Amino acid sequence: MKVKKIIIAFITIFLLHNFTCFTSGCAEKKEDKQVKNDSAEQKLNNSKMDSTINKFTDLEKDAFKLHYDAIVIDTHNDILMPVMLNGADITRETKSTQSDLVKWKKGGLDVQIFSIYIPEKIKSDDFNYAIKLIDYLDKLQSEYPDELYMAKNYKELIKRINDGKFCGLMGAEGGNIIEGSMDNLETIYSRGVKYLGLTWNTSNAIGVSAKDETQRGKKGGLTEFGIEVVKKMNELGMMIDVSHLGETAFWDVVNTSKDPIIASHSCVYTLSPLYRNLKDDQIKAIAESGGIICVNFYSRFLDPNANTRQINAIHKKYKSALKPLEEKYGDDLIGFNEERYQYLTENYTDRGVPIDVLIDHIDYIVKLVGIDYVGLGSDFDGGISTPNELYDATCYPVITKKLVERGYSEQDIRKILGLNFLRVFKRVCG
Repeated sequence: MKVKKIIIAFITIFLLHNFTCFTSGCAEKKEDKQVKNDSAEQKLNNSKMDSTINKFTDLEKDAFKLHYDAIVIDTHNDILMPVMLNGADITRETKSTQSDLVKWKKGGLDVQIFSIYIPEKIKSDDFNYAIKLIDYLDKLQSEYPDELYMAKNYKELIKRINDGKFCGLMGAEGGNIIEGSMDNLETIYSRGVKYLGLTWNTSNAIGVSAKDETQRGKKGGLTEFGIEVVKKMNELGMMIDVSHLGETAFWDVVNTSKDPIIASHSCVYTLSPLYRNLKDDQIKAIAESGGIICVNFYSRFLDPNANTRQINAIHKKYKSALKPLEEKYGDDLIGFNEERYQYLTENYTDRGVPIDVLIDHIDYIVKLVGIDYVGLGSDFDGGISTPNELYDATCYPVITKKLVERGYSEQDIRKILGLNFLRVFKRVCG
């Protein structure tokens, strides 16, 4: 009997020992898997993702090299409007649009967020029109896989950027798109729309717009449905865009959202007191949320006294004079930008709206809340006139050169051009 008890005890100890080894082995395997995952993530975070890098020792000399080395992201572009309404061809360089796949490449852009916007000409059926725009981008990607990749999440986006792909994301402009339906909100999210601008110039079931509040005397902020939309967007992992939103509704968002807030294409009210621009306390609130203000290129938002006729004349002059340079340099984008910038400097005019005014808006935000909360949201092809030196999407490098001249460091410039937005995108959308 004693022998039997000893044998049973021995077997029990043996089994317990092996069970412990088995479970610890599983833990080791899980740990190994985590290490591999971390390693894979680290591979994504190459030098382009490192905001602490000092790759260029002479920024005055290497400003354009820095630009093409950095990740450059534009958070708002309306190119789908001329495509759908006028048949513009996004796949080739055209005179009729400010941007296209060719211009984006020449301008060193890595990521374009396409605006899913319902033009005023479309009087009804907003949701179905939005789906048509999404379908168009899907079709464009399938037909031109080497020129465009529509990313679904942060990790995928970074991988494709590192592979040298031009990437697209989608952001909806105007809550009228969901037609008062939470199901429609979930549908556009499932189709890849990463942010929703709660209003355009007109109010909707979500809330009151900035234009209605300031110019039409409409009272109110977010509706009860609007409050639920904000909460649902937090739940889904969808960025809340407050560009175009009324001030009362803005503060309703601040008091409701648990996630960082973005302004995808807005400027500074203090510098240009227009209804669409953000006041200091709004800028501070966006920064406190961990969000970002992406500066709009629209000349009237940058300077309320902008003269569109003057700007158009300046653009015509610049484009005509610089065309031979494009042909001269071909794929040598650094050489082209160096000579183009020399021409722009020698032919500087303070008529129209100089690009320095755009940099003033960036400077203001940085000095008010810090370097981590500002980016670029051009609003190209939204029917806007742009600063003199930003006549189309080939001109993003001029911004980098101007930032260098203002004394911004390499790390700070990388943040402004794209890393600040990526931080918010990763945190909210995953």
